[in-house]
Amino acid sequence: MFTGIEVDVLSLGDADCVIVTKWYEGSPVRVLIDGGCGKDAGVILDFLRSRGYTYFWAILCSHLHNDHASGLIKLVRSSAIAFSHGWMHDITKHVSAETLRRASAADDGVKQVVETTKELAAAFASRGVTPLEPFAGLTISAIHGMTVLAPSLPLYNKVIGEFTKVDAPLPAPLFPIPSRPSPLWNAIALSTPTPLSALGRIGTPSSNNLALLLGSAPLVPLAGVLNESSVKKNPKTQPYNNTSVILGAIFNDSKLLFPADAGTEALSHVGPEWNHLLYSGIPHHGSDDNFSQSDIERFCPRFAIISAKGDSSHPSRAVVSGLVKVGTKVASTHKSGNLWFWSGVVPARTDYSPVEPLTGTGAPEPIDWMAIMEKMR
Repeated sequence: MFTGIEVDVLSLGDADCVIVTKWYEGSPVRVLIDGGCGKDAGVILDFLRSRGYTYFWAILCSHLHNDHASGLIKLVRSSAIAFSHGWMHDITKHVSAETLRRASAADDGVKQVVETTKELAAAFASRGVTPLEPFAGLTISAIHGMTVLAPSLPLYNKVIGEFTKVDAPLPAPLFPIPSRPSPLWNAIALSTPTPLSALGRIGTPSSNNLALLLGSAPLVPLAGVLNESSVKKNPKTQPYNNTSVILGAIFNDSKLLFPADAGTEALSHVGPEWNHLLYSGIPHHGSDDNFSQSDIERFCPRFAIISAKGDSSHPSRAVVSGLVKVGTKVASTHKSGNLWFWSGVVPARTDYSPVEPLTGTGAPEPIDWMAIMEKMR
């Protein structure tokens, strides 16, 4: 009987669509997270049809940026899929209409979020579903052990307050003010999945699936391991990205993290019990403005997937190198196409093959665990 968990990450460039499947009593229970850009809806529907994914326990929008929500509007409206629950934030419930009007007039980013929010809410309504707002502590799926880790309602209100703030123009100076100067790894090919964990990519048909047998996650903290790396210590992302829903799922005492486009500020609200992950998505297409040194050191996922188009910043070579240095096996859709992660007993996929791992800049430096443990004594 199938009892494992699967994660599908679709290759959409700098856009996100993730499907999490938990097998329960031999049957799949699925959650769909985000739906890419508007142009991606057809690609996603083709993928869902090819795999026979027609029903979802829940559909969740992590945040209302176009690369996560515009395609989701079309998916929600599509009769090709059915679902029971919807989740999305609604900025119109937290900010006055007048504030949104002024902010939208001054900032196209605010205008886009407001318009997309209304369109997605209408799409859910057209299917007879009233979406709930996903705030910290709420359960998305008990079968997945999937809960919202962030944002909390206070954090969300703080962030959207900053996002919609319109600064009053400064009075013109009476005299000119001079401007200041500007300052893959070893793999065991198996014919069928086993109770291990693996990453695979869609490719030429093959009877092999990638399985990776690793030791237990380290029990000692990794603080300081990336001090000499080029990963930023205090990255700053776009304010609205910090409204992204950060989801956590638990499978056989292992933890999986789905951070969407959350930045370090939002990730700091995820408790220490989520350190040392089995799996994590890497936020905002692997941007170096979202994932800090301390984020990588504490989460140190054994497996990570990045959804990115593969330009000079997505994914960031510094972030990839930092992940590799803490022992993470990293894959990206720009290299490997649609990606599949699984753990436990799940159906075999003969049309997937092993991933091509990312290596970042230079050769990864092995971590001297003995030296770290000595320092802890």
